[in-house]
Amino acid sequence: MLTKLYLDTTNPRLTWNAFFSTKIMSLIIISIIVHTIIYTVFCNMVSFIFFGKILNNSINIRLILSLIIFMFFGYIGRFIHVKQVYKDFNYNYEKSKEYLDIHYNSWIFMG
Repeated sequence: MLTKLYLDTTNPRLTWNAFFSTKIMSLIIISIIVHTIIYTVFCNMVSFIFFGKILNNSINIRLILSLIIFMFFGYIGRFIHVKQVYKDFNYNYEKSKEYLDIHYNSWIFMG
C-alpha cells in the first residue's frame, strides 16, 4: 500500500488533479496516521527511557498536530519537487525517475 503511494506521488507524469484525487488522498491520510502513531510512540519511548516518564498529553497533542501538518505539506512539497525535477530533465521520464528513486531512497528516507 505505502509502496504504491510512493510510486504514485513520485511519478512526474501524475497530474495535480490525480494527486488530489480521493484514491491518492486516502492513501496519504492513512500513511500520515500510521507514521504519526509510530513517531509519537517512538518519542514517548525515548522520553520514558531517558527521563522515566512518557510525555504529557499537551505535548503529545502538539507533537501529533505538528507531525500531521508537516507530513501533509511534505507530500505536497515532494510532489512539487518531482514536477520540478521532471522539468529540469527536459521532461525525460526515465532520467527523472532514476534520479528521484536514487535521491529519495538514499537521502530522504535516511532522514
